[in-house]
Amino acid sequence: MGIFEKEWTLNFTQCYPNGQLKYSELNNILQITASEHAENLGFGYKAMVNASQSWVLSRMLIEIDKLPRYTQNITVRTWIQDFTGSRSIRNFEVWLDDQVLVRASSLWVVFNIKTRRADIFALSTDHMEFFRDKTSTKNLVEKIDGNVDFQLLNNYKVKLSDLDIVYHANNVKYMEWCFDAMEPERILNGTIHNLEMNFLKELNYADEVTIMKSDNSVFSIQKDGRTHFLMRISE
Repeated sequence: MGIFEKEWTLNFTQCYPNGQLKYSELNNILQITASEHAENLGFGYKAMVNASQSWVLSRMLIEIDKLPRYTQNITVRTWIQDFTGSRSIRNFEVWLDDQVLVRASSLWVVFNIKTRRADIFALSTDHMEFFRDKTSTKNLVEKIDGNVDFQLLNNYKVKLSDLDIVYHANNVKYMEWCFDAMEPERILNGTIHNLEMNFLKELNYADEVTIMKSDNSVFSIQKDGRTHFLMRISE
């Protein structure tokens, strides 16, 4: 169970009008696969909630060679590269037949759902298998420089449908808000090949945020002047 695989058949709700998988749905598929792997290992949400803990995504890098399309059967492969007590590096590959279409790497943090802060993992890791030399992406997950000039794209108020089981806006929603503020042509032409995301602070129901963009394609979601999310896209 060290390397976990899950098959997906892409349906019409997951795809853009051109038939390509939505970038936000790609992110969602990766995270659901990671969640199922964690459940099988005994440290998913159900196990961790008893210790008042949950996993939260801190950083993610997605490198896309080609987006899968409507009705295609893809396989997502995931494994844990490393774990340090409060942080875990998890990698992904998205396969179509014998071809890797997408590679991703992510940094997860143990989150205390009572204090709303990072925490030391409360469960045993003796049975966990790590693949410290098995990377996926060409580059490393890194911190995005948010100290740049941004222009306002949109204002948004967090809705009930944005919330997940940990009572905050699900991180996939941050990505959706940014893409919804973009020009559709740039999304539908399929030329975006790198997505980097930093999840800095949680957002809650009815929070009012601003969605911003810099000249070098860095997106920022801010509340009261403080940055909660950064995303950098490149072609």
